[in-house]
Amino acid sequence: MWTEHRSHQLRCRHCRAKTSAALPDEIGAGVFGPRLQAAFVTLTARHRVSRRGICELARDLFGVNVSTGAADTICRCVSEALAGPHLQLQDWVLDQDAVHVDETGWRTRGEGRALWTATTPEATFLQIADRCNREQFNALIGTAYPGIVISDRWNGYNHLDPERRQVCWSHLQRDFRRHADGLGEQKTFGEQGVPLVDRVFAAWRAYQHDHHDRGQLQAEIAPVQTELRSLLEAASFKKARNRWHRQFANNVLKVWPALWTFTRLDGVEPTNNPAERALRGPVIHRKLSLGTQSENGERFAERALSAAATCRQQHRSLFTYLSDLLTAHTRGDPFPALT
Repeated sequence: MWTEHRSHQLRCRHCRAKTSAALPDEIGAGVFGPRLQAAFVTLTARHRVSRRGICELARDLFGVNVSTGAADTICRCVSEALAGPHLQLQDWVLDQDAVHVDETGWRTRGEGRALWTATTPEATFLQIADRCNREQFNALIGTAYPGIVISDRWNGYNHLDPERRQVCWSHLQRDFRRHADGLGEQKTFGEQGVPLVDRVFAAWRAYQHDHHDRGQLQAEIAPVQTELRSLLEAASFKKARNRWHRQFANNVLKVWPALWTFTRLDGVEPTNNPAERALRGPVIHRKLSLGTQSENGERFAERALSAAATCRQQHRSLFTYLSDLLTAHTRGDPFPALT
């Protein structure tokens, strides 16, 4: 149900001064109220509807005629209201004991950018940066983050202490399977590695769903550690014609402690799937919208998509949250937090 507010105006016959009735505080001076603005942003951030599509839906469903320019103005205003919650969300995520980190491509005016995420089970923080490198990672996480960083084995994370990392076993599984599709020694190497990874995942599933005993998890993982170490060390010393599995083995040995952090610490899992899931929606959004066209567009995308992903993780209504946020923003009240 949508409400139209009209303020009655009168003009004094003697002094010709105009007097207008006051609108409710939550309406403010804008043309559109918080619920309609929240609906627009929900459609674009959660359901990936274009600006033109939003205008058509507003006309067909609500009888509201809105131009694409007005829809873009609404998104810009909501982006300003989301600035505070977005910064608070980053602080909250980095206060957690473990964080999943990943990155993917983005486009602004056709130029390459990088979309970064820092994710926990309760929240997702997204940030669009100029490029994908170690400096941008430090800008996202900071140089003194005390928790565990869960990631893939991209060399931009190599400066991290392996004792404070967890590398993704899903990526290891994919790499071993790729080697198993090779020839000769590479094929043998991959075929020996795949069942070891399968045993790691079997032990983790048993820990999660059956016994919840960390001592038993470590006991089940111990023989896998021994066999995997022997396999990697043997491959790292071979002077085979195909050197790819030798390089892979050396790279995994460099981060050896980071393979097993999940066996020691609560709140750490052996894959980076939460971060990859967090990026899946924004990637679809990027493909449909072809990215952004300005710096303001980047800020709206990272803020609105962070709010949409976080509300989904918490089983909250994005529309309700945005309505409350815009009402508070109009009144000058403290903003409702995303976490």
